[in-house]
Amino acid sequence: MSEEGNELQEGQSNARELAGNGCPVVGTLLGLGGAVVGAFLGYLLFVAIAGQGFYAIVLPGALAGVGCGALSGRKSNTLGIICGILGLIAGILAEWRFAPFIADKSLPYFLTHIHELTRFTQVLILLGAAFAFWFGRGRKTGAWVRKQRQGHGSGSIDE
Repeated sequence: MSEEGNELQEGQSNARELAGNGCPVVGTLLGLGGAVVGAFLGYLLFVAIAGQGFYAIVLPGALAGVGCGALSGRKSNTLGIICGILGLIAGILAEWRFAPFIADKSLPYFLTHIHELTRFTQVLILLGAAFAFWFGRGRKTGAWVRKQRQGHGSGSIDE
C-alpha cells in the first residue's frame, strides 16, 4: 500500500511540475489572464487616482504587464508583445472612458481623433504600453507568484 501511495504522490508531483513549470500553454494562459485582470485593476486605480487629481494613465498598461509577468512563470517575448498591445488598448480605452471628446463621445470618433490628444497623454499611454511589454515578458525563473525551482535535486529557489 505504501508503494502505491508513493507512486501516486510521485505522479501528482510530476503533474504539478508539468503544469506549473514545464507546460508553456498553461503559463501562457495564466499570463494572459493575469494581463486582463491587471489591465482592469489598472483602469480602476486610474479612475480612483484621477478622482484625487492625479493623472496616472500609465497604470492600465503597466499593471497588465505586471499581471502577465507574475502569473506566466516564464520569460516570453511573445507574451510581452501581446501585453504591449493589450496595454496600449487598455490605455486608450481608459482615456476614452475618462475624458471622451466633447463633440462626440463615441469610441469610433475617439479613435479617429486620437491624434488630437495632448502629447503628454499620448506619451503616457505609450509609456504604459512599453511597461506592459517589459513586465509582460516575465523572467527566466518566473516571478514571485510562480517562482520556478532551479536545479532538479537541490530544491532551492533562485532569487
